[in-house]
Amino acid sequence: MKLRSIPRSTLPTLRCCSLSRVHRFVTLFALVCASLSLSGILWAADGAPAAEPLRFRTAVDLALQHSGVMGIATVNQWRSQKAYQEVRNHWLPQLTVGSGLGYSYGFPLTLEGSAPAVANFTSQQSLFNLSLREFLKAAKIDWKATSFDVQDKREEVILDAALSYAQLVNLTGKLATLAEAQSAAEKAQFMTEQRLKEGVDSKLDVTKSQLAAARIRLRIADAQGQADVLREHLAKLTGLTPAEIQPDPESMPQLPFISQEDNLAARAVANSPVVKLADQKSEAAAARAKGEHRATLPYADLASQYAYLARFNGYDQYFIKYTSNNLAAGLNIKFPFFNPVQKARAAQADADTIVAHKQADLTRNQVGENALKLQRSLRQLQAARDVAKLEWQVSQGDLDATQARIQTGVGSSRDAQIAQLEVNDKYAAYLDAEFELTRAALQLLRLTGELENWAIPSP
Repeated sequence: MKLRSIPRSTLPTLRCCSLSRVHRFVTLFALVCASLSLSGILWAADGAPAAEPLRFRTAVDLALQHSGVMGIATVNQWRSQKAYQEVRNHWLPQLTVGSGLGYSYGFPLTLEGSAPAVANFTSQQSLFNLSLREFLKAAKIDWKATSFDVQDKREEVILDAALSYAQLVNLTGKLATLAEAQSAAEKAQFMTEQRLKEGVDSKLDVTKSQLAAARIRLRIADAQGQADVLREHLAKLTGLTPAEIQPDPESMPQLPFISQEDNLAARAVANSPVVKLADQKSEAAAARAKGEHRATLPYADLASQYAYLARFNGYDQYFIKYTSNNLAAGLNIKFPFFNPVQKARAAQADADTIVAHKQADLTRNQVGENALKLQRSLRQLQAARDVAKLEWQVSQGDLDATQARIQTGVGSSRDAQIAQLEVNDKYAAYLDAEFELTRAALQLLRLTGELENWAIPSP
C-alpha cells in the first residue's frame, strides 16, 4: 500500500490546529484543578469544627483537677496523716531481727550493747506514757487541721479561675469596643485631614485627632496584652491550650445580692477555713506544750529480747549454766525526776502556745476587717458602676443628637465620629467598673465561705 504525502501548504494549518487544541486542553485542565482546589478549601473551611467556647463551670472544674496548689495541699495532708501514725505506732511492738555473729577471745564482751549471738530478736513498745498521749493528740489535731488548708487552697483555685475568666470576658468585650473606637478615630482623623486641606480645620485639630487615635491604639495594645496573659494563665490552670480558651459570657452565674445590713464580718470569721486552721494550730500547740511538761513524769515500756548464743564464743567456759537459747522480757519503768533540758524545752513549748493563740486572734481580726472592708467597698463600686453606665448612656444620647443634626444638615460626619468615639470610650470604662465590682464580690464570697456554692452549685 502506497502512502500519500501531505502537501507542504497544509502543514502550518495542521500545526495551528494542534496548538489550539493543546491550549484549550491545558486551559480546561487548569480550570478543573482550580475548581477542585477551591472546592477543597471551601469544604475544609465549612467542615472544620469551630472551637467550642469554654464554659465557666468547665474552666473551674479543670482548674481544680490540674491545680498544683491543690496537689501540694493534698500531699501535705497525707504527710500530716503519716506524722500522726508515726506517733501512734509507738504503742505497737517494734520488732527487730538480726545477728551479732562474731569472734571472741577470753570473756565474751558485748558488740554495740549486745553479746555476740548467732541470731538476735528484740521487741519494744510503749505501755504507759502520758507525754506521748499528748503528742499523739497534737499530731491528730495537726492532721485534721490540714483539711481546712485543703479547703482554703480549693477556694483559692476557684477564685483564681473565676477572676481570670471574668476578666477575660471583660477584656473580650472591651477589645470589641476599642476596635469600634479605633475605626471611629481613624475616620475622624481622615475627615480632619480632609478638612485641613479644604482650609476648614487647623493643623492642631489634625494633631488632636492623631492623639485620640494613638490613645485608642495604646489601650488596645494594653488590653490585648492582658488578654494574652490571662489566656496563658487559664491554659496552665485548666491544662488546655491558649487557643482553646474562648470564654462564654452567658455561662457565668449571676452574682448573689449582698446586703450592707448583713453582718458579713461575723459570718466570714465563722466560716473562714483560715481562721479554723489557725485555731487548730493553737490547740495543737497547747497539746504539744502539755506533752513536754508531762515528759518529766514516769513512763513504762514493754521490752523483750531473744538470742541464740554459740558455744564457740566461749560462753560455756565463763557461765556455769550455759544454754544456747536465751530470752529476756519485762517491764521497763523510768522516773525522770531531774531533767533541766526537758524543763527548758517545755518552757519553749509554752511560748509557742502563746504565739499560736495570738496568731489565731490576729487571723480572726484580719478576716473580719477584710470582710467588712470589702462589704463597704461594694457600695462604692456599685455607685462607680452606675456612674459609668450613666455616662455611657449620656454619650449615647449625644451621639443620637449629633446624628439628628446631621440629618437636618446642621452637623457633620466628623462630629458623628467624635461622638461615636466618646460612646465607645465610655462603654469601655463601664466594663472596667463592672469587673472591679465583680472582683470585690468574688473576694467577699470567698471570705464568707460561699464562693464554691456560687461557682459550683449543687444540683
